Amino acid sequence: MDSMEIIDSASNFYLSNPIVASLAIATVVTIVIIAYDVLKNATGKSQKSTATVRELNIYPIKSCSEVEVPSAAVTPRGFRNDRIFQVVSKVDGKWKFCTPRDKAFEKLFHVKPLLVVDREGIKLKLSSVHRRGALVLDLEDAVTSPLATTVMGYNYLPMADYGDAVADWLGDATGIDGARLVGIPPGDGNFRRDVIVNEDQGEELPAGGKAFPMSLGDEAPFLLTTRESMYDLNARLKSSGEDEVDMRRFRPNIVIDGLLPWEEDSLKRIRIGSVEFHVWQRCGRCTMTTIDRDTLRRGGEPLKTLSTFRERKNGQRNFGMHLIPSLGVEGAVGISVGDKVEILEYDDDRRAEWMRLGKPATEKKSWLNFLKECPFK
Repeated sequence: MDSMEIIDSASNFYLSNPIVASLAIATVVTIVIIAYDVLKNATGKSQKSTATVRELNIYPIKSCSEVEVPSAAVTPRGFRNDRIFQVVSKVDGKWKFCTPRDKAFEKLFHVKPLLVVDREGIKLKLSSVHRRGALVLDLEDAVTSPLATTVMGYNYLPMADYGDAVADWLGDATGIDGARLVGIPPGDGNFRRDVIVNEDQGEELPAGGKAFPMSLGDEAPFLLTTRESMYDLNARLKSSGEDEVDMRRFRPNIVIDGLLPWEEDSLKRIRIGSVEFHVWQRCGRCTMTTIDRDTLRRGGEPLKTLSTFRERKNGQRNFGMHLIPSLGVEGAVGISVGDKVEILEYDDDRRAEWMRLGKPATEKKSWLNFLKECPFK
């Protein structure tokens, strides 16, 4: 009997004995964690991981489609050109941000922004399946006017309105009445927006609790997810007869592989290439994850399934981790697909919670099956 037959026999035994399977999963996961901790304590240092960057995304316009890139420049606010624009409309006489959480704004997901750099400067090109013909906006020659609007419903901030032509195009493409494209004022070093602490997560800001800047993202400059957690979530969806979802539902900036499922919860500091990040706040997911990016169909998943094994107190159903770059990053340093991810420090409390909430298998799968089937191992 070869090794794969042995694994299959063990798997069949566990499938017919769910209680034994659950105990086996818990035992194997515990042994893995204990072995790691023993090694860490013996050396006094965290071990280098085999994690690798597999995908990088920027979202030039908040709530619109992603742009996958091979490399990206890191700035204190996030990747260069990430979430520097947003679409707004007037509600009760005041300008407010538009989000696909509201069904009336869901076609924003189908707006594809592309930043084109050539000899003549930088241009923003917009296209959509709902609008014939693309629009090209010359950002260097664009005439802007000031407009104060909310970002994520918080305080009003001074933004730059990019004019009627792009506004008319967006209105046609999205059906949003009175849509305007606004952005962080170009060349405005005084624009300041700080990270948002989610009180329900209970995460303290790193580095003594000082404020950290970000662009127009929801809570932090960067969001990291892992392929293994995506694979595990989809295994759970399939086992309950639901359709799989793709990573676009979670809008990450950095996607890595090489960790155990949900192990990203336990990280505290990492280094990607030469850039060090604080792995700060867990990302609680909202109804945006329940919208199919192609059909715009809405449903209960993946939130329903996340609630069965990832829900913390205060109702936070987490997928992914918010990152804050360490001090000294000024945009001259980039990271690339293929870069190695070095784990510099773990968070002991989150590591314990990871073991409790994120056992890396469904009730119908053994840990052996996960290792056998996961394509990233």
